[in-house]
Amino acid sequence: MAIDIGETKKERPKSKNNLLIILVLILIVSFIIYFILAFVFMPQKEAEVKRLTAEVASLNTAAVKANINELNIAKMFINDFRVLLENSPKVSQFLESFQEWSHPQIEYSNIRFESASRKASMSGVTSTNRNLMEQIAIFDNQEAIESYELSNIIIDETGKTTFNLVLIVKSNLLR
Repeated sequence: MAIDIGETKKERPKSKNNLLIILVLILIVSFIIYFILAFVFMPQKEAEVKRLTAEVASLNTAAVKANINELNIAKMFINDFRVLLENSPKVSQFLESFQEWSHPQIEYSNIRFESASRKASMSGVTSTNRNLMEQIAIFDNQEAIESYELSNIIIDETGKTTFNLVLIVKSNLLR
């Protein structure tokens, strides 16, 4: 019986061989995916970025700037109308109340109402100064009137009386 002292080749188990093959395949697939992304998709995305940059640069033309200026002017007009609409209920409330206070034989014209200062200016005409005196008494009894001022009172030979009136109403009237 002889003992063989030569080198003996130990074989790897098949599970380790299979694992090594799987790892090498995963590495190869990873490289393939990387090269596809790097050389196919990246140039497409870079081209799209360049196209969008050029499109944004083209938006800075004079026509676009003119449109922006027109929109800013329209914005100012819209804001002016907004202020008018916000103040219109206040004015209509004043006019309704003033209609109740006014003497039936006095005609008012040129009525200007400033909602910010609650001030109404107007001109009036009546056939006699007695109507004006009655109107003053009515104003004195109105709680919604903060103050009033009569000016430029002119009485002609027939008794016709013209005058200017400035009313300042209390803020609770305009709510």
